[in-house]
This record gives sequence, structure tokens and C-alpha cells, in this order.
Amino acid sequence: MIVIKAKYLVQDNNHYIENGAVAIEGAKIRKVGTFDEIRNLADNAAIIDLKNTALLPGLINVHTHLDLTDSKNRIAPTNNFTHWVFQLIALKSRWKADDTIASIKKGIALCIACGTTTVADIASAEHSFSVLEKSPIRKVVYKEIIGLNPAYAQKIIAKTSLELAKINATDLYHAGISPHAPYSVSKELYMAASQLAKERNILICTHIAETEDEIEFLAKGTGHLSILLQKLKAMPEGWPPPERKPIQYLYEAGVLNEKTLLIHCNYLTEEEIQLLHASGASVAFCPKSHHFFGHKNHPLPKLLEKGVNVGLGTDSLASNDTLDILEEMKFLHTHYSLPPKVLFSIATKNGAKALGMETTVGQLKEGFEADMCGIRLPDNPTGSVYDQILDSSAKNIFTMIAGAVCYHASE
Repeated sequence: MIVIKAKYLVQDNNHYIENGAVAIEGAKIRKVGTFDEIRNLADNAAIIDLKNTALLPGLINVHTHLDLTDSKNRIAPTNNFTHWVFQLIALKSRWKADDTIASIKKGIALCIACGTTTVADIASAEHSFSVLEKSPIRKVVYKEIIGLNPAYAQKIIAKTSLELAKINATDLYHAGISPHAPYSVSKELYMAASQLAKERNILICTHIAETEDEIEFLAKGTGHLSILLQKLKAMPEGWPPPERKPIQYLYEAGVLNEKTLLIHCNYLTEEEIQLLHASGASVAFCPKSHHFFGHKNHPLPKLLEKGVNVGLGTDSLASNDTLDILEEMKFLHTHYSLPPKVLFSIATKNGAKALGMETTVGQLKEGFEADMCGIRLPDNPTGSVYDQILDSSAKNIFTMIAGAVCYHASE
């Protein structure tokens, strides 16, 4: 048995224990309470004293592209999405397999060091599954599929089905499917992907309502994305625009349900928010990436007000300078003035729900997985523990996943 003690043990966004501790047996949390209560329970247990730290549920990053970790500072910030895509294509064309593998491994290490215990990663690189499978982090790895030509939808989904069949899920490793975006995936492929996800009982995610260019493309088939696809020779001849808003388009393709994760959702109408809420789908919001592209204010407050489940992601280092969810929380606190407890929930419980893990991770509760992180608090604290976690000086010093210490910084 292992006992971890800290100045505060923060179970969730509404409950914390001063001078708290948690007893861990194997990969599970056996008991939480004050250190005095836990100490009496666990004779001869190894004790880890984190001192001036808040022990939290492990942070959950619901959207990453870890294969792009080594793209940091190699792509210029831009509000022209297609210009960014061309920069990314040029960069990746120079990488070899070893470069991609090293990039994924680096991303995993950065996430763990930042207190992230669960990631949802998009596997556009063939190596993502094999590298992540062997890593200690808890993960959902989404197989990305692309194909705007409806004639190839069944061929693509048959190949994807064979690839997913080779994956053996574990407590730490789950597979999903990710039709990339409505400007790169036909309605027929969306429908086939949704059907495959239901048959295999796996999660599905897609980039949606990310740019105003996307909205124009779906409505009229014109604009920067049309030009991009033509240059990439990916625009099917005679492709008819669906003349739909993004969320309406997904709804009609049968994609929206409680196992669907919608990435970005930067531009939504009131009707789309209502449709999204009714579907039970979750949203992955990536604040600093949103800022990188110069998007307008995200509809996050409206989504939360309507009761839509929103989790927090970093996206990749091709459009961010960090994979640190705590830094995303601080950024949100500064730019959206959300209460600390709401931010805490978005980064933990909400993320767990978005990935279908709400009964096992996202809270420090007896019987839950022993996934947690220790946030070093400011030396001269002000406000509640939730306020202190968002202090500019607060940082992660300890990460445990499934009862194993994966990171412990020296003081």
C-alpha cells in the first residue's frame, strides 16, 4: 500500500480535505481522508509527503496530436487556416519514421510531467497506436480517417475496421475512430464511421465548426478550403455542398450521440448549440490553440449554460506552446473569467465524461483508478485552494497513473 499526503486533497470541484491523504492499493484508490485517518489504516505503508501541494485527480487532455510535438515554434501563428495547413504539410514531409516516433514519445513525457494522466490522441501517424500502447499514460487513441470522395467510403471503412480489430483494449488503452473534418470526409464516410463505432462500441470524434472557412465550404463549396482541396487534388469532381451548418450536417449523418466528441466548435449558432445539447455529445475546447488562430470568442459560456459537457484539450504544438492542461486552465481563467471550480471540473470530471470514463477517473474517490497529480501551491497563498491552483506560480510536481508514480520533481 502507498499513502500520499498533501496540504490539500481535492476530491472534485466541490470537496477538499485539509491535511489530506489517499491510500492506494494496486491501481485503485482504497481510501481518502485526513492524514490521521489514513495513517491509522495503513501500517507499514510507504508514505509520500508532497507538503505544500494540492493533490488532485489527474488532469485529462481530451484533444491532442502527439505526433506533432516536435513542430513547436516551427509554424508561424496565422489567422489563415489553410496557410497553416500548408506549413504543416511542408514540415511533416521532411520527417522520417524515427522523427515521428520521437515526437510522440516526447509528447507523452511532457503530458505526464504536466500532471496529465489521460489523453485523447488523434492517430494520423501509423506509429501512434504502437508507441502509445506501450506508454504508462491512460489513453484513447482515435484512428483518423480521411476521404471526401463518397465512392471510396466503404473501402476506407473496411480497411479501418481491420486495423481496429487488431487492437486489444486494456484499462489504460482504448481505441476510437476519428473522421477528420467535414471538409475532408464525405457524408457517406461519416455515416459508415458512425456505424462502425456503434458496432464496436467505441468512441468517435471529429473536428467541427473550427473555422469560418469551413462554414462557407459546407454552405457554398467555395472559399479557402475549396482552393486548398483543389491544390491537394482532394476535391471530388462535381462535389455538391451540403448547404448545412456543421452541427446540422453531423446530425443528418447520424454522428451525434453521447459517445461523440466534437473538437473545437468555435463557431456555433444558437440552434446548433441546442441540437448539440439534445444529442448528448461532448465538446473539446482548446483555448490556447483557439487564440493562436485569432478566432473570435468561443461559445464556451453558452455551452456550459445549456448544460453541454465540455472538456479541455491542448491540440498540438503546431498551434500551441504547451501541452499543459493547468496552463490552459489559467489561460481560461484570465480570458473568460470562469470560476475556478468550473475550470477544475472541465479539466477533470468533464474530460472523464467526454471519454466515457466518468465512473473510473476524474475524481479522487474510493474505488476509482489511482490517477492523480500534485500541484505545488504558492508560498504566500490567497483565496481558496481552487484559487491557489490557478496562481501563476502553481505547477505540477507529481503524477501517478494506475497506482504507479510516473513523475516526481525534486523540490
